[in-house]
Amino acid sequence: MVRYVDTREREREILGLVVDSYISESKPISSSYLCKRYNLSYCPATVRNVLLSLEQQGFLSHIHTSSGRVPTKEGFKRYVAHLKEEDIVKDNPLAIESEPFVNSSLNELIDHTLDTLTRFSGYTSLIAISGSSEKVFYKGMRFILDQPEFEDISRLKHIFNMLEVRMSDLQSILFNCIGDRVQILIGDDIGFEDISDCSLIASGLRDDNIELAIALLGPMRMNYLKATSCLYSVKNQLRDLMDELV
Repeated sequence: MVRYVDTREREREILGLVVDSYISESKPISSSYLCKRYNLSYCPATVRNVLLSLEQQGFLSHIHTSSGRVPTKEGFKRYVAHLKEEDIVKDNPLAIESEPFVNSSLNELIDHTLDTLTRFSGYTSLIAISGSSEKVFYKGMRFILDQPEFEDISRLKHIFNMLEVRMSDLQSILFNCIGDRVQILIGDDIGFEDISDCSLIASGLRDDNIELAIALLGPMRMNYLKATSCLYSVKNQLRDLMDELV
């Protein structure tokens, strides 16, 4: 009996494993690594052929002469497109302790929310608020400094320039992401050249008196499932506290 092989499904699987591995390892991923790490049923030659096909389609690239490959921006976008909402909801690792903040100020709640989101996600968190005035708050730049992608000081300067000088531009981007869905913007899709080698995960809430956007900023090599789950969790809990924010 001839066994039918879904080539697209196999490519989707291998691409997902490459991205997951690259997120955790921060180094090029080879076919031998994948076979050993995930105990794949495919032989190494088959995996190599799939990696080559993914590279030819623009989802992976070679780094110098290494036998391994790394995801491109398009590879990350394809990976993110296959994240399932039920997995995001299920992988929900944090909770805001809302009780102590029922009678607290807006600034106290924002500070606590940023701290919680940053601590659990491992990325820089941002909140933009529009009401009687417009402000952007952020926390966790230390996590940017920990990423190997930003050992180049010039790349760090671009990020600091965005946060310190061009905050109004960032604010506009965040407010454009307010809506029911969590949006994942990768690379130059953010629309901001200074952070075109980053990813931004954002969403928000609005009512008659206030707009609130929440976001996570990190390298393109983000753990998208974990970060999106953290943001989803915070957003849902802030929705429950919305009456207390105004």
